[in-house]
Amino acid sequence: MTDSPRWDRIWVNIHAATMVDDAVGGPYGAIGDAAVAVQGDRIAWLGALCDLPDLPARLAAEVIDGRGAWMTPGLIDCHTHLVYGGSRALEFEARLN
Repeated sequence: MTDSPRWDRIWVNIHAATMVDDAVGGPYGAIGDAAVAVQGDRIAWLGALCDLPDLPARLAAEVIDGRGAWMTPGLIDCHTHLVYGGSRALEFEARLN
């Protein structure tokens, strides 16, 4: 290994849902047998495990076995929960009865 990147950590033995239409694999940009490498707080590499430039242990300080789980790298789940704006006294009374 001479010019291989060095990452903080890499997840292997995962399936990645990239949400990229042209990703190899199928719906949701699915990549089976994938790897995701992180450097600092950024995704540094994402793809099929077989496309890694070297062995995971040579590329990253920490190798994490995803045990076949699905990963959605870069997904930001932005949603909100509305706060009930009215009085809940009647609801509370009904529960007590």
